[in-house]
Amino acid sequence: MEVATPECYADSPFMDSIALISMPKGFTTPTMTLYDGTEDPLEHVNQYKQKMIVVAATWPKKEAWMWKGFGSPLSRAALQWFVNLSNKSISSFVGLVNVFNQQFASSRKPEKLSSDLYRIVQKFEESTRDYLAIFNVEKISIPRCDPTTAVNAFRRELHHDSDLYKDLTKHPCATFKEVKQIAEATYRLEED
Repeated sequence: MEVATPECYADSPFMDSIALISMPKGFTTPTMTLYDGTEDPLEHVNQYKQKMIVVAATWPKKEAWMWKGFGSPLSRAALQWFVNLSNKSISSFVGLVNVFNQQFASSRKPEKLSSDLYRIVQKFEESTRDYLAIFNVEKISIPRCDPTTAVNAFRRELHHDSDLYKDLTKHPCATFKEVKQIAEATYRLEED
């Protein structure tokens, strides 16, 4: 059985320059889904940073609050990892995030590639609007998405007998923005 010692409550993984900065009265960490170590750590960090952006403070204090609040949305294995960090081992928020990402790297989702867009096929009775929406969501989720691949994958996986497929084949587009404009005009006509 683990026995608590009086000094254990003063233990902190943060350097004193952070640990000694007081939190403002009434401060609460923004509500978010608890992270238990099984999901993508990058998504958790991005969500946490977005939630903390709303906290009004100058940078040194805001950074300290971001560090101090980092353990609040952790649970299970992730919380245990955080609690077990060595005393005064963290000297920056970036350092904390890097150690966190390394620890939970096995839970990362594989990075999507532009070529993954070829897997999105317009279903038999799927409208142009729905196909465009699904395709666009996937396209946005790909870091450094190649524009030419996006244009070609969108056109290639359309119904080959559709007017949009014929238009895009006759008049190739250089950007996905152009494809969206033509697709939007097509689905307006389909829905009229």
